[in-house]
Amino acid sequence: MNEHTEGAIVVGVDGSPNATIAAAWALAVGRRVNLPVKAVAAWTQLPQPYKFGIDDLVSEMRSETADVAARSLLDAGLDGIEVIAVQGPAAEVLLETAGELDASMLVMGTRGLGPLSGLLLGSISRRLVFTAHRPLVLVLCQSTLNPPALTRVVVGVDCSTVAQRVLSWSAAFCASLGVPATIVRCADPGCERPPGLVERVDDRLRAEAEEALGLFRAHGVDYSIAVAHCDPRVALLETATNDLADLIVVGRRGEGQFRGLGGTASYLARHSPIPLAVIPDPPEEAVL
Repeated sequence: MNEHTEGAIVVGVDGSPNATIAAAWALAVGRRVNLPVKAVAAWTQLPQPYKFGIDDLVSEMRSETADVAARSLLDAGLDGIEVIAVQGPAAEVLLETAGELDASMLVMGTRGLGPLSGLLLGSISRRLVFTAHRPLVLVLCQSTLNPPALTRVVVGVDCSTVAQRVLSWSAAFCASLGVPATIVRCADPGCERPPGLVERVDDRLRAEAEEALGLFRAHGVDYSIAVAHCDPRVALLETATNDLADLIVVGRRGEGQFRGLGGTASYLARHSPIPLAVIPDPPEEAVL
C-alpha cells in the first residue's frame, strides 16, 4: 500500500463485543494488505490510592489490561494481533499510539466498555473524528464478527480540498485490496429543475469527478460515478446498499452538499450498516 497507508493498523479494544468486531475487521484487512495489526487497550484508574509500590502496581495493571484484551481476541479466534496496554484517557491513548506507530489507519467499534464506552456517542467520538491525523475507520454495531470480504467501496466527494485526500486514500486502499469503487457526487436538491437542466448538471458533475479520478486510473482501480440529487447522507447509504458495498469513505469536512461533513460522518456512524472511513483534513486545515 502507499499514500500514507503502509503503517500498522491500530484498533482500539476493551473486551467488548463491538471492539472485538472492530478487531476482526482490522485483522481481515491487515491480512489482505500484509500489514500488522496492533490492538490498543486503555486503562485510566488504579484500584485505590497508593503511596508506595506505585511502579509495581502500574506494571500489574498494564499486564492485566493487556491479558484481558488478548484473551478476548483469542476467545474470538483472532490470533496474530499484538496487544498494547497504555494508561490514560482512551481518546488520547488511541491518538498518541497511532501517531507513535505511524499507523496507516485507526479502527474502532462504535460502542465499548470502560474507557471506550462513549465512542461515537459523545465527546470522545467528536474529538477523534475531528482531531485524528490519519484515516479513522468506525466499525458499526450492526457488523458481525466475520466481516464480509471487501468487494466494493463507496466514496463521497465534492470540490473541496479534502476531497483530493479522500480520493487519494481511497484509490490506494482499493488498489491494495483489488476492489472497485463507486464515486458519489451530490447536486443541490434544494430546487426543482427541468429535465434538460438536470441532465446538464449531471454531465458537469460527472465530468468534474472524472477529471479528479486520475489516481484511480493510475492504480488500475475500476470505478463508476453516481450523481445524486438528494441529501449526501441518503445518497451514500442508498448507493452503498444498491452496490452491495462494504465500506463508505468520506472526508472530515466538505463544501456544497458535503459542507459540515462532521454532521454527515456522525449520522453515518449511527445509521450505516457497514464500516465508515473518515479521512482527515490536510494538515494546515486540521481542526484542533
